[in-house]
Amino acid sequence: MGFDLVEIPVEDPELINGNEVVEALNANDLKASICGVFGPTKDLTADDTQLHENCFKYLRKCFELGNVLGTKFVAGPMYSAVGKARLVPQEQRNREWSRAVENLSKVCLIAEQFGQEIALEPLNRFESDLINTADDVLKLVNDINHPSAKVILDGFHMTIEESDIRKAINTVGDHLIHIQISENHRGIPGTGLTPWSEFAKGLLDINYQGSIVIESFTPENKELAAAVCIWKNLAKNQDEFASKGLAHMKTVFKN
Repeated sequence: MGFDLVEIPVEDPELINGNEVVEALNANDLKASICGVFGPTKDLTADDTQLHENCFKYLRKCFELGNVLGTKFVAGPMYSAVGKARLVPQEQRNREWSRAVENLSKVCLIAEQFGQEIALEPLNRFESDLINTADDVLKLVNDINHPSAKVILDGFHMTIEESDIRKAINTVGDHLIHIQISENHRGIPGTGLTPWSEFAKGLLDINYQGSIVIESFTPENKELAAAVCIWKNLAKNQDEFASKGLAHMKTVFKN
């Protein structure tokens, strides 16, 4: 199709044979990136410290897999469990923020042991009540204050939460190491309302050198589809989604 890199969502590292993936990557002249999946059993802001430990163990396995695949970071909203969208008292919010900072500082130390980084992803308000915008994630990175703490921005969430995508990209600046895109309706890039020219200008502003990947979902993957509320197909098939999306990417981000 013409891709340079494929992103692998890692729900359960035990289900992925890293050596087989490497063979497939090499056979197709592809590199890889890893995005983590953070459900209710992996929550760094929870009262239950066992959920913190679950997340640490899971991320360690992701870093191990990353070293097999040759990746440089693990991306995702690892600060909290996806789906926590509550109206809570400010005192509780402050407490959970402090837990996220403390525990992500520990994650940074683990990442450092593997020679990797973490890319923290803001989510829209329907999926997270902690980190929604570029301003939020920049504050989190600054509070963590570790060189392994970086940022991923996802165009889908940005179209919901940001008033200016170009400005949001400039806000995180050189902390940005990864980009995910789809449309505002999670469909094929180029078929919705995303301000693509502003997106591209923002990346040029900061001389962005990282990867840009399409993050798409299908009802056939029931675990991930349920998490992001995908009830219908967004293309005739996933090959169409990928090929049309790539053609759009190469036009928008040609510079």
